[in-house]
Amino acid sequence: MFVTDMKPNPTKAWLMALIAWLIPGSGHAGQGRILRGALGGASVLAIFPCGVALGGHIYGLRDTSEGLLSSLFGFCDLGSGILWLGSRALGLAVSERPQLSTSEYGNVFLMVAGLLNFILALDAFDIGVGRKS
Repeated sequence: MFVTDMKPNPTKAWLMALIAWLIPGSGHAGQGRILRGALGGASVLAIFPCGVALGGHIYGLRDTSEGLLSSLFGFCDLGSGILWLGSRALGLAVSERPQLSTSEYGNVFLMVAGLLNFILALDAFDIGVGRKS
């Protein structure tokens, strides 16, 4: 569970951050922090499907037809990594469903999942460069 002294490696840190963004929790697991990776990854993997089930809408980065703010929402959604990529590829939750009373809550759940995964990726990077243990 505890990791011995690891020398900071910037290249490995960037790789761990990229892997952590792509697959939630995997960046920590790759650095030997299994529990932290499992808890963080499980959180993102639980929040994202809840957002889809609540009728959330996955925004695109260039989807400015709904206004410039939707690009910011798209950036938040992008943080979910492979969940975002898979959902966009499969066409899952890409259309808005305003008839559902919970759709706005679903949007927020999807954005929170993405932002949490960005934080996990940054944390994996900080561990990799030795700023954090």
